[in-house]
Amino acid sequence: MKTRDRIIETAIELFNEQGTRAVTTNHIAAAAGISPGNLYYHFRNKEDIIRAIFEQMDAYGLEQYRLITDTCPPGTLEAMERTFVMIQEYNWRYRFFKRELTALIMADPLLRERFHQTHHALLALVRHSVDSSVALGVLRPLDEKERALLTEEIWLVTLFWLNYLEVGGEEVNGETLRRGIDLLRNMLKSYLAAG
Repeated sequence: MKTRDRIIETAIELFNEQGTRAVTTNHIAAAAGISPGNLYYHFRNKEDIIRAIFEQMDAYGLEQYRLITDTCPPGTLEAMERTFVMIQEYNWRYRFFKRELTALIMADPLLRERFHQTHHALLALVRHSVDSSVALGVLRPLDEKERALLTEEIWLVTLFWLNYLEVGGEEVNGETLRRGIDLLRNMLKSYLAAG
């Protein structure tokens, strides 16, 4: 593994375990088995590392979504459920970012701008999925307001399901992830086309 990649992977592990405030660049360098100077050759500071992690998150999420859409047409219930599971696995891999989302983006204008771009792009993907579901006849016809609200409902549950579990003191495991899928199904029930 290249040094830069090792720094990123080490930082993700430490941030997930301890949170970003408790971890310094010196901690990351020591855990990665490199000198602080070597770390600073690749990253100016901890914020640079967090931005690099976000870029990795963004690329990884899109790659995983493409794998789903390559085998499962957008708009089908199977595609929605597989996407939900994929996002929960993604959220778990980068859980520090989800836990500290507001604080991280409010403290770093560059990260905030980048996050907003990704957020709007992913919201557009969810909207495309809703529109595709209506076009396929999976969902009943919906007017513009219903489509917009359903899009936000789906994205909200998908984006923050792990946070909901952790804040409620629940363990993140296969059972609680399946409950999230059940919640999504229940939410969509009233929108399903008859038959």
